Amino acid sequence: MKKLYFISLLFAFFLYGCKSEFEQFNEQSLTFATNDKSIDKKEYENLLEQISLSNEKGFQQFKDDKGKIDNAKVVSYLKKYFSAKNLAITAADIWQPENTATKADKFNINVFLENSASMDGYVKGVSEFETAIYNLLGDFKISGVCDSMNLSYINKNLLTQKKNALAPDIQDFIEKLEPSTFKQRGGDRSVSDLKNILNTVLKTVNNNNVAVLISDFVFSPGNKTDAQDYLNNQGVGIKIDFASKLSTFDLSAVVIQLNSRFNGLYYDKMDTPIPLKCKRPYYIWIIGNTKQISKILKTKMLDNIKGGYQNLLVFQKSRETNQPDYKILLSNQVGSFRLKEGAKGPICDSKKSDDSRTKGLFGFTVAVDFSNSLQDENYFTDTANFMLSNPKYSLKIEKITDKQNLSLSGFTHKLIFQTKALQDETLKIDVVGKVPSWVYESNSDDDASIAKNDTAQKQKTFGFKYLVEGVSDAFYPKSNAISVSSFNITIIKN
Repeated sequence: MKKLYFISLLFAFFLYGCKSEFEQFNEQSLTFATNDKSIDKKEYENLLEQISLSNEKGFQQFKDDKGKIDNAKVVSYLKKYFSAKNLAITAADIWQPENTATKADKFNINVFLENSASMDGYVKGVSEFETAIYNLLGDFKISGVCDSMNLSYINKNLLTQKKNALAPDIQDFIEKLEPSTFKQRGGDRSVSDLKNILNTVLKTVNNNNVAVLISDFVFSPGNKTDAQDYLNNQGVGIKIDFASKLSTFDLSAVVIQLNSRFNGLYYDKMDTPIPLKCKRPYYIWIIGNTKQISKILKTKMLDNIKGGYQNLLVFQKSRETNQPDYKILLSNQVGSFRLKEGAKGPICDSKKSDDSRTKGLFGFTVAVDFSNSLQDENYFTDTANFMLSNPKYSLKIEKITDKQNLSLSGFTHKLIFQTKALQDETLKIDVVGKVPSWVYESNSDDDASIAKNDTAQKQKTFGFKYLVEGVSDAFYPKSNAISVSSFNITIIKN
C-alpha cells in the first residue's frame, strides 16, 4: 500500500510539473478568488510576480510593447476568466496598486441614474441592466482616471445619494435595487422630461467632472400634448442646450445602447401603462471634455461591459480633422493601375476593365487605419457616414479581420471603390459627423402598438431620433458638413 501511495504521489507531482506556468497562474488566481470572492493586495502582488518572472507566451497579453505590466489588462483578463468559471467577481473586488496618474490627470465621475417609473422594469430581480451598470461603475472606480465617484438619482429633481462612493456604496446603489427601493429614492417619477434631465446633467460637466447618465431615454409627452409637437420642441431645446455648452466648452459625449430584460409597466406616448416582459434597450451617456472622453475610451473599459453593448456613438467638438494612415492595395484591382511612388499613390496608368464580368468599370481598394478616432469601429462600416468628392464612385466597406495577413497589419477597414467614369482627379474621402443609421433603426414614432404585442416596437425607443438629432445638430450643424476623418487619393488615367 505504501508503495502504491508513493507512486500516486509521484504521479501527482509529475502532472503538476507538466503544467505550463500560465496554467499554474490560472489555477492560483482561481484558488485566491474562490476563497473569499475577491483578490486582496497580497494575492494580487503574488499574481503580478508570476507574470513578471515568466516569459511564456500566455503572459505577453498583460504587458505593453516595452514589457511593462498593464494592470488594466490583468484585471480585464481575471474578470473574464472568473466569469467563465461562474464566479461573480467585478473589478471592484480585485485589489490594484495606485495608478501612477497624478491628481491633475484625474477627474470626478458623477453618475446620474434616472429613477422615473418607466425604469422600474429594468430593476426587477437580477437583470442585465444591474449587472452591466455595476460592472461599468466598478471599472470606472479602479480605472486610474477616477478621482472620486458621486452617485445620484435623477427624475424631475436631482437626488444626491452618495459622494465619494466606495465599492460597497456602488453595490448598494445598483445591485440591491428593486422597483420598491427605486420608488423610495424619491422625486417626481411620473414623467421623463429628457430636455430638463440632460440640461441638469450638462451643467455639472466641467474640466474636473464627467457625467454618466443612465436612462431608457423614452420621451413622455402625456395624453394632453400633441406627441409630434412635443418631440420637435424637445429636440430643438436639447439642440440649444448642447450648442450653448459647446460655445464655451470643449465638449464630447458618448452614447451607448445596451439591452436588458424588462419586467414591469411600459408607459406609451399617451402615458398608458402596459405590462411588458421582454428585452428592452436602454442607454448610457458619458459627457465630458474631449481629453476626458478620450482617456475613458482608451482604457477600453466600455468594451468590457458585462454582456456587451449593441451600438456606440461619439459626438466630438469640431477640431482638427483626423488624417488616418492608409495604403492602396495592388490586389482586387478592377481594370489596371500602377503605384509608381508607393502605396499612398498616386494611382497611375489607370485603365477600365476589359473583363466580361466587370467591363467598363475601374476600381481599387484602400486599407485604412481608423483606430485613432474616438468613434466606434462600426461607425466606419456605415457608408452613409462617408462623403466622396466624386459621387460617381460607389463605396463598399469591410472590417479587416485577417490578423494573419501581415500586409494588412495595423489597418482596421478596407474601402472598396468602383466607378464607370474614370478621370484624372484627386478623390477626397471624408468621414462626416452625423447621426448613424442604427439610431433611426432604434427609433419609434408611435409606440401605442406595444399594447398589441408588437415585437418590433418592443425593441425601439420612442422619440430617440429627435433626441440624438438635437445633439447632433449642435455638434455638427447641417449647414456645414464636418469631417471627423479625411484623406485624398490621386488618380491619373493612362
